[in-house]
Formats: sequence, C-alpha cells, structure tokens
Amino acid sequence: MQKWDVVRIYCPFLTNPHDKYCICICPVTNRFFFINSDPPQFRKARQVVVSIESYEAHVLNHTSYVDTTNLLTIEAALAQGAWAQEDRRCGSIAPFLQDRIKEGANSHNVLHADDLALVLS
Repeated sequence: MQKWDVVRIYCPFLTNPHDKYCICICPVTNRFFFINSDPPQFRKARQVVVSIESYEAHVLNHTSYVDTTNLLTIEAALAQGAWAQEDRRCGSIAPFLQDRIKEGANSHNVLHADDLALVLS
C-alpha cells in the first residue's frame, strides 16, 4: 500500500460497523482519510470538505466527500488485512484530487502539524 491508494476497509469501530473507502495518507502509521457518502455534520468541517464526483474516481458511484479535518489511524491488522485482499484495492486517487485534498487540509488549522505534514508531503 502506498500514499493515495484507496482501500475498502471493514471498520468495526464505527457506530454502525461497515466497509469504508479509505485514502491512505501514511502506510507506515496506517493514517487514512475516509471517503464519505454524506458531507460532515459540523459547520467547520463542511466548509473545508472536499467533494469528489463519481466521474472523478472510478470506485465511486455518487458524489462523495473527504473530511480533511479528520485523519484517522486504523488498526494495522484491519488496514493490512484489507489490502491483502485484491478485491478491496481500489486504485489510487488522481493527482488533481490529491491536490484538492491537500488544499482542503491546508486551508484550516484543525489537523495537528504532524498530520498536516503527512498530508502535504
């Protein structure tokens, strides 16, 4: 797995456990952004959310959203276990979307400096 790869990970830690499309930001520390079906609920996050249209990412079948205020650590066993299954590998985020996500993350002061550095590097 490399930075900007998308993998479908089963997330049992969610209130409603289910598969999530996750964008790898750091494969060493298992840091990911979620791709969500709905925009975030909170005002600040809504202002800096990155929209991805279905035609911009082949894995999506509707407009989806990346909340750039929330970089998550996913347990290594879950992330690596999903990556080990070829049908859960969904390709990489296109460079123009990477730029959009970087711009979104850099437009606010929510992420810790170390997390922002991971996104921007």
